[in-house]
Amino acid sequence: MGSQHPMPTDPKVLAALTRAFDATWPVIRAHECDEARIAELSIELSRKLVELAANGVTDAQELRRLALGTFPLKVPPS
Repeated sequence: MGSQHPMPTDPKVLAALTRAFDATWPVIRAHECDEARIAELSIELSRKLVELAANGVTDAQELRRLALGTFPLKVPPS
């Protein structure tokens, strides 16, 4: 099965994707209690960021904001 959105090759876009992932992942990880879903969520985040970049979003902060908006964040137990 191939990806609908090819991985960008522009170094600036790749750097923005890396920054966006690094800024977004800890937030998603902190809100996920199901350890079995961690790898799946990481892949989902990567795919979402590539999709956004393929649609022209190349600013790391905007990528982060839009990606976070697609994940339902759970409140971790106290």
